[in-house]
Parts: sequence; C-alpha cells; structure tokens
Amino acid sequence: MQTALIGRKRRRLGGQTLIEFTLALPLLLLTLSGVLNTGWLIYRTVTLQFAVREGCRYAITNQTLSLKDGSGNSYGVIESVRYIVQRRAVGFLGSKTTDTGYNFIHVRFYNPSSSLTTPDTSSTANQGGNIVEVSVEGFSGTNLVAFMPAFFPISPDARSADRIEGTPIGGLPHLGNYAP
Repeated sequence: MQTALIGRKRRRLGGQTLIEFTLALPLLLLTLSGVLNTGWLIYRTVTLQFAVREGCRYAITNQTLSLKDGSGNSYGVIESVRYIVQRRAVGFLGSKTTDTGYNFIHVRFYNPSSSLTTPDTSSTANQGGNIVEVSVEGFSGTNLVAFMPAFFPISPDARSADRIEGTPIGGLPHLGNYAP
C-alpha cells in the first residue's frame, strides 16, 4: 500500500518538474540568446576597431597598394587604406570594393594649422604633419540571433586617428579617385 502511494507521488513530481521546466525554458533561452548576441556585438566592435587602427597605421606611412580599380586606375592612398580596413575586418565589411560594407569606410585628412574639425580636401591633404582619421561609420551588420535587433539596435562605429609621417622623398602619392 505504501509502495503504491510513493509511486503516485513520484509520478506527480515528474509532471510538476516537466511543467516547471517548460515555464523556465523560454526565459533561459532568452537569456542565453542575449548573452550570445552581446558577445557577438562586442566581437564585431573590437574587430572593426582593430581594422580601422590597422588602416590608420597604413595611412600614416603614405603608401599605396599596387592594385587597380574597376576602371584600370591605380589605387591612391584613400583606396589603399579602405582596402586594408576591409581586409582586416574579417568579412564584416564584405570582401570586394563593390560590397556595401566598403561604403562605410571613411578616410579623412585634417591640417592642424588650419582646422581640426573641417577635413582638408586639397591634393596635399596627406602631407607630413597632417592628421589622418580612418573610421567605419553607420555600419550595423547582422545580429547573431534573428529576433534580437529590437533589443540591440546598436551600430558600432570605430575610429582611429594619427599624425602622418614626413613627406616621402619621391613626393606625395596621389590621394585617389574618391573624395575623402
């Protein structure tokens, strides 16, 4: 008789455990997806910051890549820096210059003797002593969890700036076809 009571009680506890687990599961999954999405957002932000820092390091040396654009023109400083940033962003900004992520990469030059708020758009903007700023602005990317954009509407911007080294012996390389 006592064995039958213990069996019924055990079955009731099993059903109660199943109901409690079913009620707790959505909260557990929501928390887990929030943690995963936050980690993904941090990873994406850090990767973009690394990419713009590497682009800025490349820009201060006034080098150009020996590549050509779709029209057959050689890459200038701006295109070279944008290419470096895109390659260092491990696919977040696409892999080709025709991808939409490439348009979020900006390279600006500032002349400290005239203005640090208005970009220098002259052909000598990349002369030694000027400041170069490389940034990724307005890029939102994708979230790891599909339903999380409503909770995480963050679009991480990354920015890096440094002083350009002295003017190269051979003269300034051309800035390129794109406006800074």
